[in-house]
Amino acid sequence: MAEIVGIAAATVQFLDVGARLLGLVSQVCTDLQHVPRKIKASVEELTNFIGLVRMLDADIRAPNTGPASTLKGALSPAQLAHGTSLLRQCIDQAQELEGILQVLVPRPNERAIKKRWRAVVGLMTEKEILDRWTRLHGIKTDLGLWYEHETLLLVTNQV
Repeated sequence: MAEIVGIAAATVQFLDVGARLLGLVSQVCTDLQHVPRKIKASVEELTNFIGLVRMLDADIRAPNTGPASTLKGALSPAQLAHGTSLLRQCIDQAQELEGILQVLVPRPNERAIKKRWRAVVGLMTEKEILDRWTRLHGIKTDLGLWYEHETLLLVTNQV
């Protein structure tokens, strides 16, 4: 039972961090000029990732209404621990990205010279940002495969 609470808590935490990160990336893309295309594309990818975690969250919390109706109760502690571990990795990467991007967001009433300095800092950290997005994308792929695998096991074992 503790494992299901752990993965449910991890989904909620990622949804919170993911929503903050999505807002921050959108703000950086809006406020700064010459934002790399890969960073702009990350907005759509992060939106899709949040959608995947919402589906997982809904599936874990769904009431058991018969065979193959929910993952809750169907996953072993090891399966839940693996899913929770993947979500924790996602949370860590998202929080690191959030910290990096917060430095780039211009503050209200900030002088033009400071805004330009933020752009310079952004260029210096572009590789680090893209590396974090790449890691987050890889973990998202792993989480998606894990979720699909567990769902298929549920359906094939109970139908």
